[in-house]
Amino acid sequence: MGQPRFRHSLRFKLALASLTLLAIPWAGYRYLQETEDSLRQAQEALLLSRAEVVAGVLTNQMPQLNGRNAGKSLYVHPLPQPALVDGYAEEWDDLLTQARRYRASETTPDAIRFDLLAGYHERDIYLLVRVHDRTLAYPRPGEPLTTGDHLLLALPGEGAKSRQYRIGTSAPGWLTVEPLNGGSERAIRGEWQESAEGYTVELRLPLAMAEQGLSLAVIDRAQGREGIQGIASTSGWQRNDQLAQLVMPSLPSGTLLQGLDSRTHRYTILNRQRQVVGRHGTLATDSGEPRTLSQRLLGLLLSRPGSESAATREHAGRMDGPEIRRALDGKPAIYRYADTRANTLSAAYPLTNRGETVGAILVEQTTGNILLLQRQALEGLLGTSLILFLITAGTLFLLATWLTGRISRLNRKFNRAVSHDGRVMKAVKGSNDTDELGDLDRSFASVLQRLQAYNHYLEQMASRLAHEFRTPLAMVQSSLENLQADDTPETRKRYTERALEGTQRLHLILNRLREATRLEQALQSAEMIRLDLSELCKGLCEGYRLSNPQVTFQCEIPDTSIEVMAAPELIGQALDKLISNAIDFHTEGTPIRLTINTCGDHQVQIAVENQGSPLPKDMEHALFASMVSVRDKNGNEPHLGLGLYLVKLIVEFHNGEAGAKNLVNGVRFSLLLACEL
Repeated sequence: MGQPRFRHSLRFKLALASLTLLAIPWAGYRYLQETEDSLRQAQEALLLSRAEVVAGVLTNQMPQLNGRNAGKSLYVHPLPQPALVDGYAEEWDDLLTQARRYRASETTPDAIRFDLLAGYHERDIYLLVRVHDRTLAYPRPGEPLTTGDHLLLALPGEGAKSRQYRIGTSAPGWLTVEPLNGGSERAIRGEWQESAEGYTVELRLPLAMAEQGLSLAVIDRAQGREGIQGIASTSGWQRNDQLAQLVMPSLPSGTLLQGLDSRTHRYTILNRQRQVVGRHGTLATDSGEPRTLSQRLLGLLLSRPGSESAATREHAGRMDGPEIRRALDGKPAIYRYADTRANTLSAAYPLTNRGETVGAILVEQTTGNILLLQRQALEGLLGTSLILFLITAGTLFLLATWLTGRISRLNRKFNRAVSHDGRVMKAVKGSNDTDELGDLDRSFASVLQRLQAYNHYLEQMASRLAHEFRTPLAMVQSSLENLQADDTPETRKRYTERALEGTQRLHLILNRLREATRLEQALQSAEMIRLDLSELCKGLCEGYRLSNPQVTFQCEIPDTSIEVMAAPELIGQALDKLISNAIDFHTEGTPIRLTINTCGDHQVQIAVENQGSPLPKDMEHALFASMVSVRDKNGNEPHLGLGLYLVKLIVEFHNGEAGAKNLVNGVRFSLLLACEL
């Protein structure tokens, strides 16, 4: 038989069993997740309380939040440095996604449209206008700007009317600014550059000129045609009240937030239109960004599903989110945003003025410290678990290799001891190991020894049967030969009687062999009943006295009932064999004793004792084997050694045990059966 496949071996099964150690880091991971949830909930409650405190400080101090119309407002982003007015949008890359689009017509796909971004730095305002126009029309040199594509800028003027400026160029480059109703064009500078979608205009003007609002319109003219193709504007431009109001993080709002912690929290003041009117602080970015492979894997493991990232809020001029909308409805709220580094908690609290919600304060903080501690703890846990897993798996693998080696040697040892035809070639010595495999080795060795003895018994049975058959066959053969040689009446009678005696002995041998066979068959159909062993033995003892008057029987049977589950005819047959054997071997004039004694563990012992010659040495157990006899072979009656063998079959059928023992001046045969006391 070949070696088993690895996936069927003990090593593979023990390696699979070692995988249960993975439950340790999983349980640690679950514990850390629950700990992180608890810490985050505590952080959320603390952050919302901070937002409430800040809102209490700002309440009734922000009147400028009222009265803004989202449709006529223009958000002006704070710029970290002055923009280079060159008609290109490189400085505006971080803000391009926040550009606001204006269209001449919402239903006409080809209508003129433009994207507008506004920013300020110190005392200047910068405008980036990206116009989408498939056909560009430039005025010829010397012609007015109105004959080509141009812009119209309106700023607050004296009285109710606005000051208007026409802005255009006859070719890409610096812009020409023409005042329409007074004002100076020198303060307004800009550049015009063509782009793949149309053209880009970048303007700069003093903040003082536009503090009260501004309006910008893009006028589209077709080349070679008279009239205007379309006009897209931010708002009306004829009167001051039509201008779009500028919304920017104001200096007063920033001043109110200056005293707050700005290293780990970001504070944002929003108006009713969710526009940022004040911002202070930055979010902590050192959240233990993973650098090694294990840290990156842990980052994937610890990532939680969430909403959109909060990183885009850093430069946003107009913010949105479920917590902001809820706060503007007058109810405080907190929300969690997912990020590649850490999650961001955002707490929003309403700002009120005379009972009316005029805005919201937004307080944001990252969970980087929590995730950093969690990642460090889990990294240590996984590292320790991995080391323990490798040590345990390696130990189990070595143990499995050692066990399979011992089992393989055990297999080879017993395979070599037995031939292919089932003959035991040699005796095997059991191992001295004290573990279960040592017990198995010794058990196999014992079984093999018993099998060898049984095979030897089978091999000797033929010679025993031949020996038993030889004498009667010789008697028959010699009688027939003598009859043939001497035919006188006296001789014929004598030799005929000897031949008949030989055939009778052969018939007796066959009957005893058939008796053993019939008993083995009867055991298969025997019915077990509950019987009183005391009553059964008393009746049998009286029968033995009547049938053997020349022998003295001493029956020591208790008067109490001893109930057993047994087949009465089989128990009687076994006792008949023992009594017959005792009669044959007892010394004349000595009694035969039949006793019943109860033992511990619900057992009863039936013993038959006789005085006489002792059993040969080491024959106590061999006597119960088939075809084993210690009788004198010189008698006329054949003895095959089947009587005690039948007793053994009957007792084993009752899950009992038969035994023989030499006494001081005799022999005892006993039957040990289970009983119900």
